[in-house]
Amino acid sequence: MNRKILLSSIASLAIFSLNANAQDTKKINSVDVWETEIVSSSLNLGKDSIETKQADHLSDLLRGLPGVDVGGSHSMNNKIIIRGIKDEDINITIDGAKQPNVDMFHHQSTLKVNPDILKKVNIEVGANSVVHGELGGSIEFETKDGKDFLENGEKVGAIVSTKYNSNDSIGASLATYGKITDNSDFFIYYDQIENENWKTGDGTKEKGREGTIKNLLLKYGIDLDDTQRVSFSYDRLEDEGDYHPRPNFSTAVNEAINVARGAPADLIHPTEYIRNTYTLKHTLDKGENLLINSSLYFNEMDLTRHESNSNKRGDVFNAVVENKGFSTKAQSNINYKDILNTFTYGFSYDVQTSEVTTDGDAYGDDEESKTFALFIEDTIDFNNGLILTPGIRATKYKLDGVVADVSEKKITYSLAAEYAVTDSLSLLASHTTLFKGAPMQEVFASYRTRATTQNSNIKSETGYNNEVGFKYIKDNVLGADNIGILTKYYVTKINDDIGFDNTYKMVNLGDTKTKGIEASFAYNLNDFNALFTYSRMDSEVLYTGEALEQETGDTFTLGLNYQATPEVGLSWQSIFVKDENDVKDIEKEGYHVHDLAVKYTPKSIKGLKVIAGIDNIFDKAYASHSSFQGDLRAFGDATDYEPGRNFKVTLSYKF
Repeated sequence: MNRKILLSSIASLAIFSLNANAQDTKKINSVDVWETEIVSSSLNLGKDSIETKQADHLSDLLRGLPGVDVGGSHSMNNKIIIRGIKDEDINITIDGAKQPNVDMFHHQSTLKVNPDILKKVNIEVGANSVVHGELGGSIEFETKDGKDFLENGEKVGAIVSTKYNSNDSIGASLATYGKITDNSDFFIYYDQIENENWKTGDGTKEKGREGTIKNLLLKYGIDLDDTQRVSFSYDRLEDEGDYHPRPNFSTAVNEAINVARGAPADLIHPTEYIRNTYTLKHTLDKGENLLINSSLYFNEMDLTRHESNSNKRGDVFNAVVENKGFSTKAQSNINYKDILNTFTYGFSYDVQTSEVTTDGDAYGDDEESKTFALFIEDTIDFNNGLILTPGIRATKYKLDGVVADVSEKKITYSLAAEYAVTDSLSLLASHTTLFKGAPMQEVFASYRTRATTQNSNIKSETGYNNEVGFKYIKDNVLGADNIGILTKYYVTKINDDIGFDNTYKMVNLGDTKTKGIEASFAYNLNDFNALFTYSRMDSEVLYTGEALEQETGDTFTLGLNYQATPEVGLSWQSIFVKDENDVKDIEKEGYHVHDLAVKYTPKSIKGLKVIAGIDNIFDKAYASHSSFQGDLRAFGDATDYEPGRNFKVTLSYKF
């Protein structure tokens, strides 16, 4: 009896591991990224040396996954978009700690994560399970543990690393890890990156990028016995720099707006973002009979800008968003005759608050939301090729807000099916209903003190996500050791989309509908593997007839990896994006960008690793379709272009 992973059978097909046995579904979910695993429900991925990407920005890690994009080139802007849905409508956790889904500031992102510390990223592309809730799916970030680095017989160790980017940053990190006792381990990690103003592919120097990013991670874990583990983690990320007022706009437009408002063209806002995440976790693992993961957490995001009264609201603007809560998720198997039931069940409770001040005085009223949810899914394997997964979720939501007071209870459900036509081919289908309560206000909004009109008739956002597709996994075909194919067609509808009218009153604007295709093909042969992906989306805001602003052009990716020798690994990635002209008043230009990297681990110097690469080899000027694009009224082209060609080197040594 095999343990099922903690997802529905539809979401469980994720990463196609090199040399995986097609009959062993437990092997189809991993990619090594310096001991990091990336799992995506939209992707069938070959074993890829993602470590060679030397990721400094979430886009380095996630862009290229079908259905997923990361908008923004600035360190303050990591907006994750899934099928056109923003990260405020995605359930995101770090080590089990739910991250706030309050919009901190529409010119930047809310979430910031250091890719270097990640052990695992589990992405549910589209809401196809009741386990997580939210409109667009979920992302679970899991950081590394000390025992992950220990080799046989080791008690303690360390890794020192330096990195250089020609366009334009340097950084270094130090990690130490080990065992304090036979059943307890620790991990201490510190990383610092110094960013400078970099150039786009056409040679334009983008200013307002100079800053320092620091990350400290402390973890301590105790194995209470063979089945139980308790761990504590503290994750602190700081991003401090001299940044433009609007990090998602080009330098030229920032300067033009500054002048129009009577400020110097080169006005910058010294900015400091701090995220503190505390997590206490408990795991009970009874093997095939029972698995329980529980997390008690506190998360704080603190954003401060020194505006010098340039926005006519004071000199020092500060926002603090906190969320605290508890979640537990359990899984147990019950075998009745030839039918295996894998139950996934649990609950979560979360409280979010926001507080904004200017020069120490309140700027608008504080807000608070509370969410309590119960869920259960049953993955039923009938042992005849058919797997059904029904699920139900009960959510209680309460908002004590400026523009709305909401108290609501909602039942959502899901039903997924998988049918094995042959040992290699399976058909997939799912239907999931959606719910999200009225949100808290954007905390840094200039209209915060004006948006005070209550709307007692505001409706929560609801809808559905439907998916159909197939997966095909086969050994010894097309000359390969194995191949994998995954294709999905989806339709997502969201009812009663929430926004503001021109009087700053929160209202239900209408419905939106998105449909699309996501596909991947993996080819693995000995030490070579290739991955090709394709994604397409078409969206419509039904109350305007226009496309979503986050709609992207058809996207193709190609990844090639070759382990030339035991010491040398090569990697190539290409992304091709077609023009997107359906968004009103914006023509998003298509682009193609290519990256090359090599990893060298000499046997003669044990512990040494050298990674060298070139990003944007052909020095293209381009912008992600999820970033801001187009002219901003009379101010000119505000497009948030990506960096041009970048030579990068990372040296690391493990003691």
